[in-house]
Amino acid sequence: MDYDGWNRTLAEHFFAIREAATPVYLSVDDALLADLMTSRTKVAAALPAAADDFRAAIRSVVFGRGPFDGIASRARQWRRNGAVGTPPFIAVLAATVLAASRMNRSEGTVLGRFSYYGPLRELLGLYEGSGIPDGYDVIVPTLWDHLKWWLTEHERGRRGLPSAIPHPTQVNIGWSLSQAVLIGSDRVQVGLFLAAIGAQPGDSVPEAELLARFQEWVRLNRPSPRIQRALASTELRPILASILQQELTHYDGLPRDAAGLPCVPLSLTTDAGGFPYGIAARIPSHLCLESLSLNGDVIRVPSGAEWLPLTPPDQKLTPGSPLELAADAATLILPARDLYVLQANDLVGKWTSVNTAEIGVPHRVLVKNSCAAQAETVMLACGSDAVRRPRRVQVPSGWTLFSGYTPTRSATVAGVVGPLAPLHQQLARLSGGFRIDGGRQTFLLGYAPDLVLPATPDDHPRTVTINGEPLPPVSPAATDTITIRLADRVYSAGEHQIEVGNRKLTFTLVERYRESVALPLLALPPRSDKLATIPSRIQNTASPSARAPWLPPGHLSGSVFGSYQRDPLPSMSLLRLSGSIYALGANRLAAQLIPEAPAWIATMDHVPHAIDIDPLLDALPFQALWLLQVTSSRNARVRRAPVVQTGTYGAPSGSWKFLSQADWRRLTSGNITIATVACAQDWTDYTSGK
Repeated sequence: MDYDGWNRTLAEHFFAIREAATPVYLSVDDALLADLMTSRTKVAAALPAAADDFRAAIRSVVFGRGPFDGIASRARQWRRNGAVGTPPFIAVLAATVLAASRMNRSEGTVLGRFSYYGPLRELLGLYEGSGIPDGYDVIVPTLWDHLKWWLTEHERGRRGLPSAIPHPTQVNIGWSLSQAVLIGSDRVQVGLFLAAIGAQPGDSVPEAELLARFQEWVRLNRPSPRIQRALASTELRPILASILQQELTHYDGLPRDAAGLPCVPLSLTTDAGGFPYGIAARIPSHLCLESLSLNGDVIRVPSGAEWLPLTPPDQKLTPGSPLELAADAATLILPARDLYVLQANDLVGKWTSVNTAEIGVPHRVLVKNSCAAQAETVMLACGSDAVRRPRRVQVPSGWTLFSGYTPTRSATVAGVVGPLAPLHQQLARLSGGFRIDGGRQTFLLGYAPDLVLPATPDDHPRTVTINGEPLPPVSPAATDTITIRLADRVYSAGEHQIEVGNRKLTFTLVERYRESVALPLLALPPRSDKLATIPSRIQNTASPSARAPWLPPGHLSGSVFGSYQRDPLPSMSLLRLSGSIYALGANRLAAQLIPEAPAWIATMDHVPHAIDIDPLLDALPFQALWLLQVTSSRNARVRRAPVVQTGTYGAPSGSWKFLSQADWRRLTSGNITIATVACAQDWTDYTSGK
């Protein structure tokens, strides 16, 4: 290919129109040149042949005493003419990055002008002289500036955002060096890291802290050799820190690939911790996915779905191996791990891997044998009772399964076993509150979120300011997690800023919010007494001080505005069909419910696999006091049975059968999770016969 052919090919590869305005890395190496040439010519190209062809094309425009004068002139003319067409300097900038990728990184070599300019001069054919070529220090940074203008001003982020940054000491070569540290696929790893530490859009974290947290994350997740090489280099670490800061600046809450498509994390699923293993995708609430195309099959994503169980391409999925599935609208990623923290998931009906353990929640832990003893020590350090090793569960060779891990506190842990510590590596974050707009951290006045300060490995007091007003220094033990109720400290509508050390968090409180939905979205299983809806804004033309009119009939709201007489909604208790459901009554009466989804639910895409339990309870010959739900993984969860009005329902969907008192004793004697902590004493009284 000639120069224009290479220039156009590189521009199409790196700067195609993308889904989101995300940083683009012009990461060029010899392997990429071979792939691009093969794709362009439809003939397999070897690495040396592609490199020779690219070198000849570059030398046709960069040569002579002022080697960069010609391309500088073309760039000025292109910009004066309105930046029509492909920028003419993409291939030249790619050549400067290619030279950086060829630098000798052997032990003892110091990055600098001699380790960079040698490969650059050889690539450009500038054999006379040494060091920086004439005009490089002025023209090449100007070309990077032209690229920045084209991406941000002319294309408005449609083709990505600039990522080239100067090196703190290597001023001239820093721009090109910053593109050689990471390649496009490494962006996914950085995004997964930001998601793992709980970063949120708009966060501000010091570079040094980001780099330290990233280094710890790398120890757990085994990213690309390129990332590990950058972390090991004292010269590249400052550039990597700047790249992490840049990625955080543009982070929208979703990891993204080189094309700007969202990357959805996958979780490992299992019935009891052993074979067979499956996968499930956790769909972020602010990601709009209607369907996924995997292996030629189109999988519809129900509106409002939080979890989506999937069939892995390899039916015998093995822990410890990475998995990446390409869909049309997203990339699904399961990172390779040496340790999986598993948590019972009601929405999936299986044990599901999570990033870190949670205090007070039972877990199972699947860990490689080489780390099993260390993991057991950490679990005891986190306040758990002695863990067990289930013998009847078949796990892969070389792995150990622990059950009964329920942490009661955090601990300072690093390395592979770090996720066993609750809130491991998490940043200070906002939690709870009555959220109106999650993407913008907007909450209803009076229902502000809490500020959660995870445990820190040092004893230094954590300084917290709210809207510039400092709070008394917080000096907990390193294993303590502190929660500060912001609703007791912030009383006005508007934007509020919190600073925890150098970390900044921003949220907004609003006095009113009106919402309208075409169809309600029912939150399943019910987590509270509220009926959740999909919010959509209604233009409010009234004065901010005027009383808002009541919502018209047919509209549902997630909150109550003022006090007024409301028409009662029909009583309805919805449960997910996962495992077995039992009704427990007085005098040790018990019945197994065999429900079926009624037609009105079966036809609603918003509430898949759900049942209306009330008509079935009305048909029982005794009053149900408790509902016990046992999943296929033997995870038992009990909740208060809803109060039903006898005779107000039609024929129930499903049936029931009586159980003996021996069955009642068996059902109530296991390890049962109580849905509401306030009901714990009532459950104890019930099982003891009081």
